[in-house]
Amino acid sequence: MPVFGTLKADVAHLRKIKALAEERIDIKTTETLTFTFEVLAKDAIAALPPSYHPPFPTYCTLATRKHSDGPLGPFTVAELRLHARAGSHYVGVCLGAFTDSAEAAAWLVDGYGAPIATADVRLIKRHFGYEAKVVKDGKVVLEGLQRMPGFISGSDVLYVQNHNLAVLDGEAIVVAEEFEYSIVEARRGEAAFTALDLAAFGAPTLKISNHLPSTWTSGTWSYMPVRFLMDPSKHAMAGTRRVGAAKAA
Repeated sequence: MPVFGTLKADVAHLRKIKALAEERIDIKTTETLTFTFEVLAKDAIAALPPSYHPPFPTYCTLATRKHSDGPLGPFTVAELRLHARAGSHYVGVCLGAFTDSAEAAAWLVDGYGAPIATADVRLIKRHFGYEAKVVKDGKVVLEGLQRMPGFISGSDVLYVQNHNLAVLDGEAIVVAEEFEYSIVEARRGEAAFTALDLAAFGAPTLKISNHLPSTWTSGTWSYMPVRFLMDPSKHAMAGTRRVGAAKAA
């Protein structure tokens, strides 16, 4: 028997979309530091709506992206994503996120329904590797290090689309936040944390069972127009629909 998520969407706690994103946003210089870790399966299943299959083992990524240019100006985002399959598509269900730009936060909420708030978010190159840090209201909720990374091929790294559980026209909906990217340089290294508050990232029930290596990449990044919406209460094959923005994509 296939396993599906069991979360029932609570509209009262979801972000409201003003108008689905219809424009492509291109950014020429982006760095991404990603930490990957397995979480307990029973907690992951309870955190996913019925539209998803969990992978086994169940796992999350915590990705920090530093955009150095683009129409919104420089900004950095840190996102906690619980990975799943929507039908045959691998996706990252965004549970919580932070950015250092109020303008970027409003754009991501209004157009994609991202569960994002403002904070001090940084991705820093150190002599021993790379560091991601998020400070919210004076509290460090993320301080993660990639230590002594080695070079790898960019083809070894895959970034899947975000799925955001949000409210559109008063109803709970999943928004597919798709990306295009080109990796110029990539590295892999050991992950180490001095702070990691999953509750601050919207995942108070998830428990880490195993840490995996981290990756860092640099290259280009594009946020794409919204093409697909999904009913979180139905299996993905039955609840997915195409929207108008896709016609121009």
